[in-house]
Amino acid sequence: MLAIVGFIMIVVMIILLTKFKMLPVTVFVTLPIIFSLILGKGFMQTMEFAASGIGKVLPIAALFIGSITYFGIMGDAGLFDGLIKWLTGKIKNNLASVLLITALISLVTHLDGSGTTTLLITIPAMLPVIDALKIRRVTLWFTVTSVVAVMNILPWAGPMGRIGTVVGQDPVTLWKSVIPLQILGLVLVAANCVLIARQETKRGYFDASGTASVNLREFTEEEKSHKRPKLIWFNLLLTVGVLVLLFLGVPSYLPFVLGAGLALIVNYGKGGSKAQTARIKAQAANILPMIFTIIGAGIFMGILGGTGMVKAMAEVIISAIPNAFGRIIHIVMGIISIPLGIVFDTDTKIFGILPVLIEIGSHFGVDPVKAGLTMSLAHNYGVGLCMTSATVYFGMGLCGIEYGEGLKYGFIRLFAIGTIVILAGALVGIL
Repeated sequence: MLAIVGFIMIVVMIILLTKFKMLPVTVFVTLPIIFSLILGKGFMQTMEFAASGIGKVLPIAALFIGSITYFGIMGDAGLFDGLIKWLTGKIKNNLASVLLITALISLVTHLDGSGTTTLLITIPAMLPVIDALKIRRVTLWFTVTSVVAVMNILPWAGPMGRIGTVVGQDPVTLWKSVIPLQILGLVLVAANCVLIARQETKRGYFDASGTASVNLREFTEEEKSHKRPKLIWFNLLLTVGVLVLLFLGVPSYLPFVLGAGLALIVNYGKGGSKAQTARIKAQAANILPMIFTIIGAGIFMGILGGTGMVKAMAEVIISAIPNAFGRIIHIVMGIISIPLGIVFDTDTKIFGILPVLIEIGSHFGVDPVKAGLTMSLAHNYGVGLCMTSATVYFGMGLCGIEYGEGLKYGFIRLFAIGTIVILAGALVGIL
């Protein structure tokens, strides 16, 4: 009963998000509550589930408020203007270079294993370039997401650490065995950048004949009044300091809140509280919609887990796999789990599905370590579209795209890259 209700709810949710293009927050807040009540959980118990879910995403909400405010202030002050001019001067009529540069920045910024850091550094830096060259923002989001999928198997990233816990192996040892597959993934991402560049150009989203001399948008007089060219070095050093704090392990929202406060004092202190308040209000339109979405996702996660629907659905999926698959059960499940990443979060798949998969595979002689590595790789290529992940909406919010748009554009591409990597690993005996 739980599994049936859960699957019905997920199907209805996907239809509402993609077909009817409803706001995620309206779907996340209403549907789970309705289905929880249908299951007879009671109103107060349902509210407890929702409150528990919200509690888990509040740090992400705080991070979104702090980071958008900080980078908004830096943008108003003109910190990125020089970068935009330099990049547009180098890019000229080569769209592939834009996407490859984006991929390279994403790779370097994800060396700390944090997808949030990658989103925070890469997207705000490249978004002005994407807009100036009239490139679709969804291509920026997909490029960053695909690099994160490949790099997220680093031993200090979340998934590999979880896998190590389940199979009883050191995460570094596990990572060393799949380095060739990580390299393959990066090659596929680079190839995809070139392919996307050709497709976007053919479809008219990038004017190759008009980008040799990019004419950046002229700033209005009001915008010019916010620029602080004499403070560019201070703002640059402040930004570096904020990012260093992120890599040092400080709670991610604190550096941005502190940075925003210092930026307001130094850049707009002479204008008093009125000028500083105006800069904060200027960012509100970018912040509020995603804050509500993140809170809605928290409600969804809390109710989905609290009612037991997640566990029930996972058990049904495992039981539906035929025994005939035998020794390749982990490969089949790995490929299947890529799209399942849209629904199931990291903990559900690794701590819920993986132990059952290992138990089934053991009857056919499947190495538990290979089963774990397969699940880890597959999970990373699906989790970038996980509708229960606040970080997914955080990234999409930074790019200014809706979930349905990202799902439509990115699902087939991520599924293809992930499937190739898993099959390659199986052929050479890594998986």
